[in-house]
Amino acid sequence: MPFHGRPSDACGPCRKGRLRCDRARPSCSQCVRKSIICSGYRKVALLLFKDESESTARKVQWEKNGEIYEPPSARPTNDFEPITVTPFNHTDLPSPSRSITPSQDDRALGYFMSSYIPASPFYYLSEVYKTTTPIAQDAVSSTILAASLASLSLHVGSSKLMENARMHYSEALAQTNAALASPNTAILDRTLISVLTLGLFEAIAFSSRRSPQSWTTHTLGAVQLIRLRGTKQLKTSLGTRLFLQTCNNIRSSCIARSTPLPNEFVYFCEQAKPFLDHSIPNARLGPLMDNIVSLRVQLTAKHIGTHQIPTLIHETLQLDKQVLALMDMLPDSWRYGAMPQHRIPSWAYQGLAHTYADHRISRHWNTLRQTRLFANEVVWHLAAHVAWAKQHPELCLYIKDFDAEALQATAEANRTQVIGNIFASVPHFLGEEGTAFGPAARFLIWPLTIVAERKLTPEPARRYATWCLYEIARQARIPQALHAAEAIESEASTDWMHLFVLG
Repeated sequence: MPFHGRPSDACGPCRKGRLRCDRARPSCSQCVRKSIICSGYRKVALLLFKDESESTARKVQWEKNGEIYEPPSARPTNDFEPITVTPFNHTDLPSPSRSITPSQDDRALGYFMSSYIPASPFYYLSEVYKTTTPIAQDAVSSTILAASLASLSLHVGSSKLMENARMHYSEALAQTNAALASPNTAILDRTLISVLTLGLFEAIAFSSRRSPQSWTTHTLGAVQLIRLRGTKQLKTSLGTRLFLQTCNNIRSSCIARSTPLPNEFVYFCEQAKPFLDHSIPNARLGPLMDNIVSLRVQLTAKHIGTHQIPTLIHETLQLDKQVLALMDMLPDSWRYGAMPQHRIPSWAYQGLAHTYADHRISRHWNTLRQTRLFANEVVWHLAAHVAWAKQHPELCLYIKDFDAEALQATAEANRTQVIGNIFASVPHFLGEEGTAFGPAARFLIWPLTIVAERKLTPEPARRYATWCLYEIARQARIPQALHAAEAIESEASTDWMHLFVLG
């Protein structure tokens, strides 16, 4: 049983690529950076010595027969198959019957942290989880594990994993409620992280066949929590991230439901303004979303009189200008470029594809594009009302200064450009090989659905968006993409799509 030297304790992908592995848990930094699954780490002690009795006996038999020794053909090995050896020191080595296969929880955490989190608003979870000791399992640990198991269950199509995820979710819910019940723990970052991650679990495990009431409840409950935390939460980088993330979740919920923002939320956001760094793109996104909420509430009124049309057109055009201004204010590192011709897939819409520094940046751009799509569709419909009103002399007084035909032509041109740019972002979400969609493709579900369900979207664009959703569902194993495609084709409700603002 000869000594074979100390084998590498790096993870599988780092050993294969001969990369320096920092052995961080649950996922090494190299795997997080490359957005691939970190397969975990081997128990090096089990690999120091190798039992070569069978090999030696075979060699001796070959020599006795006067034949040249030929080693047996190599068998494929798996780093995670149980390996049993006779240890030279029972006090130093684990039992040889112990498997070195990562546990189900470790595999789920590794997948979640390396493939699901880096491109999402929860990119801080990896650092937060590292500060949690295995012994002290709190609400954060339970919520992260629940979301990890849920994300892996979708990836591998395992209902048993989802059942396990729901069990941890129930435990996490009880722990989070206990933390919220105490004024001392309710204001902690970890408590807000638990609330947000519970919402993430709801988004991952959510079925489009039922109302997203649980997520809405978590989101609106966060209004009281950020008020309780006060402006002190904005004194740290993590506290500011959590505040902005919570605020944008609340706004997204109100946009989807076409309901006004809670008064206490609006009041506290005004108090928080002096403490925010408005050079942060997500901080600048807040006022834009506030204007979207206001416009949607007005548009869902039971009756919109002709006298209100000029004000609505003005507000909508201003909203579109606000989006363009925010696009111009994005830092140079957030700019996108044309994908090299040899990398553009044959199915790219009109042969166009864009590249971004990372998925979060692409997602931010598409959020702004969705707003422009909404604004220009509203302008088009309001202009149609102007054209109708001009046929009635008693109504012309209100809309005489508007050129309906020019407004519609501009809105249609803008809409065509926005749809083209959203479609050009689709190839960016292909995996490293450039042949199949990865987990981050879930960020495309909302913008593609928005494009496909708009009545003014040209039929070829609608078919392309639907096709992309089916491919994302098939290649990335994201059932919500399938639900979205089926809802579009059956003209069913997609009021649950705002859940994808979470990540």
